[in-house]
Amino acid sequence: MSWLNALVQGLWIIIPAYVANGAAPVFGGKRRMDFGREFRGNDLLGGGKTWEGFFFAIAAGVFIGLVQIAVWPYMNEVAAGVGYTIPRMTVLTASLLALAAMSGDLIASFFKRRFGAERGSSIPLVDQLDFLIVSLPVALALSEITYLSVLFLILVTPPVHYAFNLLAYHLGIKEVPW
Repeated sequence: MSWLNALVQGLWIIIPAYVANGAAPVFGGKRRMDFGREFRGNDLLGGGKTWEGFFFAIAAGVFIGLVQIAVWPYMNEVAAGVGYTIPRMTVLTASLLALAAMSGDLIASFFKRRFGAERGSSIPLVDQLDFLIVSLPVALALSEITYLSVLFLILVTPPVHYAFNLLAYHLGIKEVPW
């Protein structure tokens, strides 16, 4: 498999996780997932983790997965014309990828609060890879991507994540550009 095909396959499969991760701050919400509770003197998860954002993000990831399912025959035919293949998306894969992405974000938030990091503070690479690290085992288990795809995803996600966060910041969706 060529490196370009591995990158394309990885990006195609991980799209529901990318979308879910990006959708949560768009919707926001008021009902905190940690119900305002603290753990060892800090917020359990932080005020930015809301039930509305969590469920909207998962729904957005599933929706984009449904779009991928609908366009897959056409996209795969185009890819085959240049010697590549695109893995088939399923509803189960899209759903679990979106859930895994949001779970990774929650796990990172929990640990950031344990280290005393305030909401909106940046921890390089953790903020860019938290959702991906939890999503990758799902992608490997439920799709045809390879370890080369995983490697490329780990390498390209931080700059892609930063670029979209910068855009969201300039659009007024996020309070900080990371």
